[in-house]
Amino acid sequence: MRFLLLLAGACLLQAQDTRLVILKVDGLNQDLLDRCASQINPATGKSQLPWIQHVFYDGGTVFRNFYSRGISLSAPSWSILDTGRHPVIRGNVEFDRYTGHSYDYLNFFPLYVASARRRQVDMPGVEVLDRAGIPLLMDSFQPPDTAYQSFQLFQRGVRWETLSDVLQRRFSTDAIIATIENAGVPSNEELLEKQTDADLAADLAKNKVLYLDFYDGDVDHQGHATSQQAALLEVLRGVDARVGRLWTEIQRGPLADKTVFAMVSDHGMNNVPGVISQTYSLTDLLSSPAGGGHHIVTDRQQLSDFKLKSLDPFTTRVVTPTKTSFYLADEANRYPTAWLDIDGNERTSVGLRNNDFNKIHILLKLLARKDISPAQRKAAALYVRAVVDKNRASWTRTDHEMTEELKLVSAAVAAAPKDIDKKSDAELRARKQVTDEREEVDAYSDYLQHLRKLLAYEPDTEKPLKDKVDAFMPVLAQGDNNSVGQIQHYVVGVSAAGITLDSQGNLDEALTFRHVNYPQLLLRQRANNVPQKNLSYQPIDFVAMILPDQHSYWLYNDDHRQLIIETNPGGQICLRPVKNLNQADAGAPVNSEDIPWQNGLPLALFEDANLHIPPGSDRAEWLSSWHSEREWMQAIHECRYSNGVIGIVEELSPIAPDVPGKPGLDPVLLRYEKRRRQLVEADFHIFAADHWNFNVRFPNPGGNHGAFFRISTHAVWMVAGAGIPQKNIDAPYDGLDFTSTMLSILGKPVPLPERVVPLK
Repeated sequence: MRFLLLLAGACLLQAQDTRLVILKVDGLNQDLLDRCASQINPATGKSQLPWIQHVFYDGGTVFRNFYSRGISLSAPSWSILDTGRHPVIRGNVEFDRYTGHSYDYLNFFPLYVASARRRQVDMPGVEVLDRAGIPLLMDSFQPPDTAYQSFQLFQRGVRWETLSDVLQRRFSTDAIIATIENAGVPSNEELLEKQTDADLAADLAKNKVLYLDFYDGDVDHQGHATSQQAALLEVLRGVDARVGRLWTEIQRGPLADKTVFAMVSDHGMNNVPGVISQTYSLTDLLSSPAGGGHHIVTDRQQLSDFKLKSLDPFTTRVVTPTKTSFYLADEANRYPTAWLDIDGNERTSVGLRNNDFNKIHILLKLLARKDISPAQRKAAALYVRAVVDKNRASWTRTDHEMTEELKLVSAAVAAAPKDIDKKSDAELRARKQVTDEREEVDAYSDYLQHLRKLLAYEPDTEKPLKDKVDAFMPVLAQGDNNSVGQIQHYVVGVSAAGITLDSQGNLDEALTFRHVNYPQLLLRQRANNVPQKNLSYQPIDFVAMILPDQHSYWLYNDDHRQLIIETNPGGQICLRPVKNLNQADAGAPVNSEDIPWQNGLPLALFEDANLHIPPGSDRAEWLSSWHSEREWMQAIHECRYSNGVIGIVEELSPIAPDVPGKPGLDPVLLRYEKRRRQLVEADFHIFAADHWNFNVRFPNPGGNHGAFFRISTHAVWMVAGAGIPQKNIDAPYDGLDFTSTMLSILGKPVPLPERVVPLK
């Protein structure tokens, strides 16, 4: 098999080299692995997972309490494991708030075809990391032909010989029939896994392989499909067999004593025997009149739309229109107002169009009409200018800075060689970035043109609006992030009363517009029928969003049970229970009332019996005090929400500070790259109650992940070989520790020295 032959081909390595082999198992929970490994196979009298037992449990180091860093989603979690750095990718799909561009990190198929046409060489996640100046773990092994990667989310480089065979098999008659019968796309991962193990033997003699990793997605797929323990054990036997094959080849080679073998997973899976995960449709709620009548953007078709168009593997952005929009009827493809990452399973990130954009759009439509009274026209026209004036400073700054940035990007595009033959991967990457940047300049320039039109708006208090409304409102754009106050007073349309004036003749905002308070709306949702005793009638657990100071995070359960997570410049964290947190509007103060610690707060720490604080400490006092991240991990990792405190900070913190940029990058271009990452930040995150999920495309009746439940975050990290001792490590660690530790073992520079775990 290809991967095993690569191991054998490593015999050409010099004796002093140390090799790293990693088996990446998506969605594998440590508790499930422990349970299956401890079971005895009656036919053999050995463990049900004999190779894993032999290699890692009996002969290596096992991290008993290893957790996904931040949120338990594949794209963010693998980005951390593959880089050893804080994530600049925070979802499985992300949308640019100014242009609507979709970053779809889980869709392999477009890369296959683009690679076949020699137009793209890396997965989208790798392109994002490269632009941010963040190297992969495999980049530490040079030259490039000393590192081999199987197909995965953060795949750098593609072997066309492998893809050629896979594409031929994919478009065979049998594959097409299977696609139609199953109303879905055949598993790319399965095809690639077989092909990766089967070809390129002729290349092995010239390869000097120092780094090998193999990605296995079968556990995650099976875990989503079922919680039956027999089925999960069966798929783990496949992982165990691969461990055996890899270990056997390692031991046969001349570098057996210089090879480090690691098995790692990105997150766990919420599989509980006898429990069927239940789906709650946020898209149905948000498209309803009560939810705001939104046209909704997702990265895939909804379950109700399973027709031939749902089989299109190139789809990365889908608009689901609503018939109940209050002011954007038949304009779904131009002006969607809610953008969701529903691949979050137990969590969804939500980006709503900026509330002030909504107000302006609604009033401009009314001002274009001839049937409103002179008093209403005057009040509406002046109100639009007031909204523009409120945003004038920030919009002007955005226009100035982005114009400066786009000028340099355009110059770089113009200076790029026109005659690149695109034969090497490096040339392909350079050409792809030029193409991307050219499209970015056009898209961002269009947004800025609309922004300038808004800034130049002059109200005509007597005549209908002469300009087209579209000249003011950019299409497929959300605009800037909404504040807490805007989310609590979100405008979704004009009220039944229409334009209403106060006693001074000014527009009365409260009476003129329809408003939705989204935290309240979401947490008031109840299921009408829940036949499983393990499921709550409340499908949503809590809502979380960043506060204006960008160092505090708000978790909302209801008006009287809320939690603020605060951080300080020294990296310490403290918690503060509050009620009635509110903000009148963007820029206004955020007010709240402190309350005593009690049961039922978000993350449920106060009542958790597995909260481990120093003996003699008062629980409420300890939770409200400042502690280091390490102290929090020690205290909460065995709680129901494991690393939720740290995870909220990691997931919701501003992205821009974690973008280092390429060495020597012009400061203005670095600002541009930071901005591009900042523009994918969501407004708020919705977390599902236990055993509920939001994935309406594939309801996933087995288990799910994405939340901070311990069962979802408890991942796997095991290491063997090259002098690694046999021991269990009970202290808690997370994904940020993995890469630095692995590179340290190999004697290579590490991204975060403070995250190195001493093993030997």
